[in-house]
Amino acid sequence: MSTTINADDRRATNPVFNDNRLKLGLFGLNSGQVMTKAPDRYIADWKRSDASVKLASDAGLEAIVALITWHQRQFDTFTWCAALGARHPNPAVVATFHVQLVHPTFVAKAAATGDHITDGRFCLNVVAGSNSRSYQAFGMEMPDHETRYAQAAEYMELLKRLWTEDPFDFEGRHFQVFKAESQPKPVQSLPPIMNAGTSERGVLFAAKYADMVFTHFQEDMDSVRAQCASIKKLAWDEFRRPVQVWTHGYIVIRDTDAEAEEFLRYFAVEHADQARVAAMIKALSESAYEKIQDSERWKYQRNWAAGGGVALVGSPETVARRMAEFSAAGVDGILLNSIEPESMVSRLTADVLPLLEQAGVRKPFRAHY
Repeated sequence: MSTTINADDRRATNPVFNDNRLKLGLFGLNSGQVMTKAPDRYIADWKRSDASVKLASDAGLEAIVALITWHQRQFDTFTWCAALGARHPNPAVVATFHVQLVHPTFVAKAAATGDHITDGRFCLNVVAGSNSRSYQAFGMEMPDHETRYAQAAEYMELLKRLWTEDPFDFEGRHFQVFKAESQPKPVQSLPPIMNAGTSERGVLFAAKYADMVFTHFQEDMDSVRAQCASIKKLAWDEFRRPVQVWTHGYIVIRDTDAEAEEFLRYFAVEHADQARVAAMIKALSESAYEKIQDSERWKYQRNWAAGGGVALVGSPETVARRMAEFSAAGVDGILLNSIEPESMVSRLTADVLPLLEQAGVRKPFRAHY
């Protein structure tokens, strides 16, 4: 794949390239990322996800990102994203898939189809593999860390050729195609790529191939600032590519900080889905890119029960200030998890987005239709 990137043609159709310093999106509504047994929790539901995305679209949020797993209630990412993109005209939709489980010839066709359905707002979240249970569902063993990234690199080379060339042969170590072509080509020159990389190998892969590098952060802003700068410097120095840095977080908005913390405790501590949290932590502990220390396990337990990622919990002023701090540290986008997506987006729109506009990190939204 070319080591250069030109977002100009994609900027015309895809909001992930707009001028907002801090972009926002919804994360995992096709599945439900919050690991709680609270009776009022969100469970993957077409009508509720559709209603939430309508609110997000009307508010000008930039992205809707699907999760991928094969061992819990979840809508297929390609179908779900294409359907939402057809119904709601503003956000980009990001379909997530495992490199080893879906052939690039299919993904090229599926993404191009989604790109036509959404008028150039379709994106892909490329997963090189991190959870062995997903592979077990296909009767496969998860390859080792280096093999997964070698497969992913070859995958990306082949995917670009399918989007830009007509009949060709490709004989790689991991993938082979003969007289392959994919028509129609995407609306965008290349649908944008998101990829989560935290290991040294993973970050290098993301820097070379992704437009949006998805990563995790510690709580202090000095480390966030250093991590963002390091990723962007690597992408430019090694590949002459500007990249965005995105993360995710759980969000609770109430009138006061105390009320928000009380609600967080209700669903992420008192009603935490301990079995699901333990399974997630075990999977992360086995991964090559994230080792969890016993002394930090309690933090992971609460954070994953709440939805994972950074904490955006408090009054509208507290949440807006926290988001602005991430933006100032170099974060380009935050994907939001919530136990209450419809009311969260409504409260975000009414009370938080105006504060972010005042802070200069977002502009007032004007629908283009």
